[in-house]
Amino acid sequence: MKSEIRHSISLTLVLCALGTGPAAADKKPCNQKAAMDAESATDGLKTWNSVYRFYEQFSHCDDGGIAEGVSDSVAKLFANRWDSFSEFVKLASNDKGFENFVVRHLDETIDWAGDAPKIRENARLHCPADSGRLCKILTAKTARRGR
Repeated sequence: MKSEIRHSISLTLVLCALGTGPAAADKKPCNQKAAMDAESATDGLKTWNSVYRFYEQFSHCDDGGIAEGVSDSVAKLFANRWDSFSEFVKLASNDKGFENFVVRHLDETIDWAGDAPKIRENARLHCPADSGRLCKILTAKTARRGR
């Protein structure tokens, strides 16, 4: 019995190492210059194309104040630029990593009093027929969280 458990644990550890090793190795480090460039770039995130370029260039620096800047920009785009939602849908349908990146940024740092209700309303009332899955995700991510 104990040998079966040890074998199972060993197998799990090997599978985890195989599953996460290459992904972790592919992530480039965020050096000081990249972090400074990423911080500056967050001010220019006014369109989905600019968010996508940021994702491609700086996603390895997506932490701390940089991540908060991205979250704010993502929330503002969903709240105030719903007319550009189709651009997001197109980019996200071609790159699931980008979709995950954006959805992850609807986090506790967004404006829950201003942006979250607008995002939820846009997703519930103005969702394109072919984007129901994404709109449901946005609605769920912006649901009141004990606020």
